[in-house]
Amino acid sequence: MINTSIGLIGVAKQSNKSTAASTPAYVHGLTGGQVFKLDRTVESDDVSCGVRAGTDSHVESVVPGADFDTYGYADVLPLYFYAAMGSIASAAASGTGMTGYHKHTVTLGDILPYLTVWGRIGGEYTSVAGCKVDQLEMEFEGNSPLEFGVTLLGLAATLGLSQFPGSVDPSCFDGYFVPTGGTFKIDTASGTPAVAPVTQGSLTLANNCTADPLAGQVTPGDIEEGKLVSSGSVTVKPDDMTLYRKLVTGSASGTTPTGAMVYGSIEWNFTHSKDSKCSLKVTASNIPFTADFPDVDPAGGAAEVEFSFDNIGLASRSGSPVTIEITNQVASYSS
Repeated sequence: MINTSIGLIGVAKQSNKSTAASTPAYVHGLTGGQVFKLDRTVESDDVSCGVRAGTDSHVESVVPGADFDTYGYADVLPLYFYAAMGSIASAAASGTGMTGYHKHTVTLGDILPYLTVWGRIGGEYTSVAGCKVDQLEMEFEGNSPLEFGVTLLGLAATLGLSQFPGSVDPSCFDGYFVPTGGTFKIDTASGTPAVAPVTQGSLTLANNCTADPLAGQVTPGDIEEGKLVSSGSVTVKPDDMTLYRKLVTGSASGTTPTGAMVYGSIEWNFTHSKDSKCSLKVTASNIPFTADFPDVDPAGGAAEVEFSFDNIGLASRSGSPVTIEITNQVASYSS
């Protein structure tokens, strides 16, 4: 029997495309998903051969990867954001009592790093080398732990491992990022968000990766990232319709919908369940929000407005659609 309640992911950054990492740098728990995945395409060899049926088939492509869900563990989360966005800058954290802590700022970069990922389900162990993050999803609601979905495409797969190499302890027992005690800001018509009664939110970073095989081999020759598309939503339980009014008219006092594009901003600050010195901050300041006016409900209750966004653009050549800042006890992720 394969016990599905026993699951782990190990991950490490590779030094280059062709050299798999030898051991995981981080090991963490899961809330669901697949620790190993094969997109295997089989094609029929269509030929007329004097009979009313086919004769042969061939394997067209085999793309290994993983697609799993997890909580926001402070040690590994900057690596996943870095692998999804492409640039990270690390420095010692400032402030009283912050010795040993480091702040990592993740922004848009041109090239995504390669990862090696190890998976465990029950007593089955696998690995996939040459991975890139195709998509990273983040969502929160109320005071439940932040949930993350990570989708990776890779180049080479290995099944039947006896165990994870190395001896890294899982992060499952060290806590994770939560909304409790955090601050959540939004503005729909400026780059200066303000605290609002936010109930939930989400952010998806999609790299639109492709993994096409070369002639003579079924596994990909490389994982090629496309344009980064940043999308998501913020749900607010507002006291009035000012945020909506600013979105459609461009001003808190506006009375007529405008045809000009109005850009808004967010700032989400999360705390850590066990270490008050660890933090996560998500900011974006060029967001093309959309929203619907709330519905009437005979049963009553407070109205909620979902401000959604898709494909955040850049305000400058050196800008980033989203900026992630994480403080933890890891010194660097670049090597």
